[in-house]
Amino acid sequence: MITYEKSGAVARVVLNRPAARNALDGDMLDAIAQHITVADRDREVRSIVLTGEGPVFCAGGDLRAIFTGATPDSVRRFLNDRIRPALRSIMQSDKPVIAALNGPVAGAGVSLALACDFIIGADNAEFIPAFGKIGAMPDSAAIYLLVQYLGVAAARDIIFRSRQLKAQEALQKGLYSHVVPQQELHAQAMELAESLAQEPTLAIALAKRALRDAPRQPFDAFMDAESLAMAFLHTTQDLAEGFDAFKSKRTPVFRGC
Repeated sequence: MITYEKSGAVARVVLNRPAARNALDGDMLDAIAQHITVADRDREVRSIVLTGEGPVFCAGGDLRAIFTGATPDSVRRFLNDRIRPALRSIMQSDKPVIAALNGPVAGAGVSLALACDFIIGADNAEFIPAFGKIGAMPDSAAIYLLVQYLGVAAARDIIFRSRQLKAQEALQKGLYSHVVPQQELHAQAMELAESLAQEPTLAIALAKRALRDAPRQPFDAFMDAESLAMAFLHTTQDLAEGFDAFKSKRTPVFRGC
């Protein structure tokens, strides 16, 4: 249900359940967490692309698998034991993660996409936070992530009204980083991933953590963490290479060490 492949310094994690519109069940979520973690720990991998097989990126949670015979406790456990590790694997990965939306994204799939560092949408990649249609509030950290992207007021408008956004509107709101013709999605996602793979990935990893932590940290705590991160970077070959390239007026070659 998940395909994992490497192309040079880029790992691709592919939701591969097209007959079910890549709907997420427990096994699929476990596999996402596993493969993202494998890519994160692989020193050869310097960026990750998360995408889907078929015409839909992800239709959200597999409601039959999740809710058939469900109890309040089983719903709570599913969110904490299956959804949370999948999202955490993406958000805490030291590698930049790109969501390449090959088609519409709905429900919990919205959270998978928003957990990534960049979202490239095909021009038919509609954004569908459909929880209200089944009488539910957004789960899978969708509210948390939408507030991070948009702020409370704009997130409220989408959540309360179960608003669907066309790809261009999602781009205008800042949810998508880029929108491209569907036939160019793979090439554009790989181009971005390969470009990020040439960057100083240790510095990106630390910057990613700082971006994640900044909203919840007091100023002095943030500065403490920042000063330690910068002190560490001054021990790395990448920073030495960057300084040398700057002095020599050449393009640096970073190796993530």
